[in-house]
Amino acid sequence: MSGSGTTAAPTLAEQFPSAPAATTEPAPTASGTGSTPAAGPAEILIKDFRYQGEKTVGPGAEITVTNQDREPHTVTVDTGNAFDVTITGSGTTTFTAPTEPGTYPYHCNFHGNMKGTLTVK
Repeated sequence: MSGSGTTAAPTLAEQFPSAPAATTEPAPTASGTGSTPAAGPAEILIKDFRYQGEKTVGPGAEITVTNQDREPHTVTVDTGNAFDVTITGSGTTTFTAPTEPGTYPYHCNFHGNMKGTLTVK
């Protein structure tokens, strides 16, 4: 028999053309295993002359600061120059968290009683 009449069996895709291709499930993620926060958005709210909101962020996270007071405020790191932003009364601004993990105490240059801490993990 030289090349006459023998054909390969049809593939699954040929037998069932409307069937979806092989699917893959997302890889499971470990929870509670010391994973670090993603560098996603975070928020600090200033209200009644107090900092409220995000305390721990991932390296390089974008942080939105919203000032609900009528007075301007700053978010100024206590030592170094990792971040220093001024927010007008009833304004919003953003800054990028440091990329180096650590604890960053901060304050308001205009109101000495306003203090907070940003942790980068």
